[in-house]
Order: sequence, then C-alpha cells, then structure tokens
Amino acid sequence: MLWPLLLFLASVLVFAERGVAQTPPPDTEMHHHMEHAHDDMRMDMEGMVMNENLDRLPRDCTTIAGTQEITVHAGKKYAQQFNGVMFTYDQREWQVEPCTKVTVTLVNEDNVRHQWMLHGLPRYIYPEGMFHIEVNGPGRKTGTFIVPSAKKTYLVHCDVAQHTEKGMKAQLKVGGGDGDLPSIPGITGPRQPDIYPAQWGLWLQGLTLAAGLVGAALVVKGLNLRQ
Repeated sequence: MLWPLLLFLASVLVFAERGVAQTPPPDTEMHHHMEHAHDDMRMDMEGMVMNENLDRLPRDCTTIAGTQEITVHAGKKYAQQFNGVMFTYDQREWQVEPCTKVTVTLVNEDNVRHQWMLHGLPRYIYPEGMFHIEVNGPGRKTGTFIVPSAKKTYLVHCDVAQHTEKGMKAQLKVGGGDGDLPSIPGITGPRQPDIYPAQWGLWLQGLTLAAGLVGAALVVKGLNLRQ
C-alpha cells in the first residue's frame, strides 16, 4: 500500500510543477498599458481634464517662453446676443505667444455638460492632437498644455452632440494665427452662406400679401361650397 501512495504523490507533484511552468507570464506590455493608459487624464464626478501637459516641450520649442492663464465661462446666457445660437463661451478667441504654457479654467454655468476641446496639437505629445476639459454641470475644471512655436489657429469647441452647431465654437491663435475659422459667433460668418437669402423688398412683400389673400379667398370659397 505504501508504494502506490508514494507513486500517487509523486504524480501529483509532477503535474503541479508542469502547471506552474506552463502558466503564461503576465502580459507585461498590456499590464503596463493598463496601468499607464490614463496618465494624462484626471477624472471625477464633476468632469475631466484629458491630455494635460505640464512640462513636455514640443520639438520646435527649446524652452517654455512664458505662461498664460485663461478663464472661460460657458453657458446659455452668453448666446443671447447671437441669432440662432443656443450655447457659447463668453470669449471666442484667445491670443497666445509661441511655446507658451497655457492654463485654462472652464467654468460651466449651465445644468448640462460642456467642454473646451482644442484640436491640432502635436500628436507625439497629445493623443489625437487634442487637449480636453469637461465639466458636468455647474462647476469648474482647470488644465494645462504647451503650444508649439508655429503660427497657427487652433479650433476650440464643445464635442457634446450638437453643441458646436449651436454656438460652442472658438479659436486660439498662436503667434497671431494663420487666419480665422468659419462660424465663430461674433467673429466670422459661416463657410457657405445661405444661397437663398430672403430680400424683403416691396415687391416680395406685395407678392406674399397677394398669395395670402388668394389662399384665404380659396378657403372661404371652399367653406361656402360645403354649405
């Protein structure tokens, strides 16, 4: 009875050792990716800051030329002065010098989510070339990024569905920029203006009035026929 028991125990030990040897090591690269995928994002219940950059210089900058702080208010009340605009920022254009460290504070004054998202930054520092602040309802968030040295106009907008179309669009110019973007409320018009503008001259007003009278007469005639 002793030998079978010893053989059984030996077999168990051999299979246990094989199982340990065959267990694949953890995917170090995947583990590293999961641990550090959000190094540049700060998020809580109030909102988030994504792709923040405090010290990594763009390749065309040898040093940080200066710092600049921007406070942006977002809300419905800033859209009241523009026809057809529902949301916008209290400012829709900012000027910064090349190689500047820019700190933005987004103050949301509405009960809906708003964003301050800037596009076109170097992708080797900023994933997808984007810097992003988001505030979920009334509150504020602050984030920092560093601009390159090239003269360029960067698009700023809110990426929440329909908010850009409803007025949350702006531009940030580095070194004076390289032109203006279209459809910035209070700054530029649309890229393609309406090709059917209504010119309310006397003849058009008279034609509209006549069409209305004819329509009313036809309605009255129809009612009389039914009687």
